[in-house]
Amino acid sequence: MNEVAGGFVYFIGAGPGDPGLLTVRGQQILNDADLIIYDRLVSLQILQILPDETPKICAESLPGCHPERMEVLVDLMITNASNGLKVARLKGGDPLLFGRGSEEIEPLIAKNIAFEIVPGVTAALGASAYSGIPLTHREFSSAVAFITGHEKAGKPDSFLHWPEISKFPGTLVFYMGVKRAQVIQSNLLEQGMSPQTPVAIISEATLPQQKQATTVLGNLTTLVAQENFEPPAVIIIGSAAKYLGLWGWRNKLPLGNASVLISRPKGQGADFSAKLKNLGANVFQFDSMIIKSPDDWSLVDHEIKKIDSFDWLVFTSANGVEKFLQRFLQLGFDIRILSNLKIACIGPSTALALKLFHIYPDLIPPRHDAEGLIEALKPLVKGGKVLLARAREGRALLSQELSKICQITDLHVYSQSPPSQEQIANIKKMLLQTSMDYVAVTSSNSAKVIFDALGDLLAPSINVGKTKVVSISPLTSEEVKDLGWGSALSSASFTTDGMIEEMIKDWSKEEA
Repeated sequence: MNEVAGGFVYFIGAGPGDPGLLTVRGQQILNDADLIIYDRLVSLQILQILPDETPKICAESLPGCHPERMEVLVDLMITNASNGLKVARLKGGDPLLFGRGSEEIEPLIAKNIAFEIVPGVTAALGASAYSGIPLTHREFSSAVAFITGHEKAGKPDSFLHWPEISKFPGTLVFYMGVKRAQVIQSNLLEQGMSPQTPVAIISEATLPQQKQATTVLGNLTTLVAQENFEPPAVIIIGSAAKYLGLWGWRNKLPLGNASVLISRPKGQGADFSAKLKNLGANVFQFDSMIIKSPDDWSLVDHEIKKIDSFDWLVFTSANGVEKFLQRFLQLGFDIRILSNLKIACIGPSTALALKLFHIYPDLIPPRHDAEGLIEALKPLVKGGKVLLARAREGRALLSQELSKICQITDLHVYSQSPPSQEQIANIKKMLLQTSMDYVAVTSSNSAKVIFDALGDLLAPSINVGKTKVVSISPLTSEEVKDLGWGSALSSASFTTDGMIEEMIKDWSKEEA
């Protein structure tokens, strides 16, 4: 047996669009890839979760037209894999179901390039689940057929045998069919299928902009034209199609189909996002900042090594907790040393970060902002020594005020940098496709970042009340107001759970 050449190519099914449907295996490979080559139909939501630092190429941007572009694409994969790189070939849906995967794999076999195929959720299954159409049913459909609506150009004979298809005893699902709706309709009718056969069309399945409608076979082309359906879409034909809209499981959830833009630092907010999705919301995450460790830890290490000289250790963010305590442990210190200090934090989220290190704060102020923390600390730290662990770019107010009554060491344990231009471009494309119902901001800084980056697109709908801003605290609401976005819904508990409660209350009014 010949030895396999260096490098590797992974054919990964991205699924129909919702990033939650990307497989765990697919995500693992994408996070570790040296190069990602993706199809045009891979959703912006999927592109948003890809690693910023990994080079990405859209296959449709390669020179030439198909099949010339196919040769360029295959050469690109072979060259990079031969050089020892891990190439992720990201394809919409499933790589081997109308994804032309075999056309790309066969040349790799000829060159002895190692590859792996990672299956994906195909469009028919995504459309079925998210529209509530059962593709099979014991009462009327014991089989399902996936059929291409767009065969290879120039092929001498069609592989589609319409007499058999028209008599198929189950559900028909046509991929890439809206541009060929007339051909599908006429062939089925000519072969004797009833014009009253139920039909459903679902475009951009599983995405916030999913569009769906039902009709009968005799009106298929009329519906496509009237509703202006565009690819990507599937056409479902058979008794199953009559179920469209009957179940409506997503609409029955507390935030069913609400579109929510959340602003969180990159790599964070997964819990917030997951809770919103579990409640039925379509979640768009904007990485408002990138959290970075110090390039030089010497100043932080110096203060950690004399930690027992301080009376109070103060944190103003969960990021500060994580960066400081991780470094503390990396230096070999025992967390029990901190029992000799009093520990204060700005609010519940920061307290939760401390609890992950089995630390319970001595002080959480009633008001969860810098002003509230100052007010609570002043009578306690007078004449003492305080170590403040915070972001380089954070507000200086706490340090300035406390320095008047105690000896304070202002320690920068992390820094914040703005979102990448790629991130901003992707979220802008999504905003042009989908109107937001809510914009959730979790800090004054994230409010400013989202205003600067996306304000021109969000302002029109915010100003007329179509999009509502939800903030984590009254202080953040004041920042939102200062930016010109008016009054915001504000969390009573200063937590993301409180923000979710405000959205649920408001959405129930909208849907009433």
